[in-house]
Amino acid sequence: MRTREGVKYAIKVFEAQWDHRHDESVKPFFEQLKRDTSEIEVKRAKGRRRRQSHDALFSYAVFQNAEGLRDMLNAVDTGIGKREKAAYFACHGTEKSLCALQDISRTKLKNIIADLTTYDGLLFGACDSATRETAEQLLDAASHCRWVADYSSWTPWLEGTLCDLLFFRLLLSGKFRRPKKNVKWEGLQNPEEAARQLYQVFPQAVELRFSLFYRTAAGIKSTLDEFISQKGGAESAGA
Repeated sequence: MRTREGVKYAIKVFEAQWDHRHDESVKPFFEQLKRDTSEIEVKRAKGRRRRQSHDALFSYAVFQNAEGLRDMLNAVDTGIGKREKAAYFACHGTEKSLCALQDISRTKLKNIIADLTTYDGLLFGACDSATRETAEQLLDAASHCRWVADYSSWTPWLEGTLCDLLFFRLLLSGKFRRPKKNVKWEGLQNPEEAARQLYQVFPQAVELRFSLFYRTAAGIKSTLDEFISQKGGAESAGA
């Protein structure tokens, strides 16, 4: 397994209009995440020849319909190199579609991501989407993707955005810790480990039903199912 020193990510943010009456956007949140991540890496690199983790690389685009999203996802990226690429979809959702100016059905979405060959993972910041059946269908369609994350129930806008940001913070920078001297970020090795740590640093992620589904030799697993199972086992042991 590669260490954190061997992993770099490119985060591509795709956002739909949230509401005809409001102008919320995740863009400033991710701009701040980029600044914070870069600052952490500068501090980590102090006194060292090279950074322990990696610099932050983000892009942002707005989509209105299935065709626009397909074009954006399939655009040729320059300057990414060997980075693992993750797509983040910021929009409302239902059990059957992603909401945009023209809603995108699950069938259209599967057809869109079936063409993807350069993405390691997909995170849908959308409500009511992360059932095991849906995740398996998306991973079957996007055969080159290793993980898919989403929510399986209605999620308040701000809480959901904070949850997504903290997941990416963990993925990019690791877990924050304050020992007796200075502060440090403990590196995490993969997205599923970042999701597991998210339940610890942001417990509301469990209530929001955030889950990351990832491929293993034994099939597709869910970090939320793992957490609930472990918690239940610990409570039983305590009883």
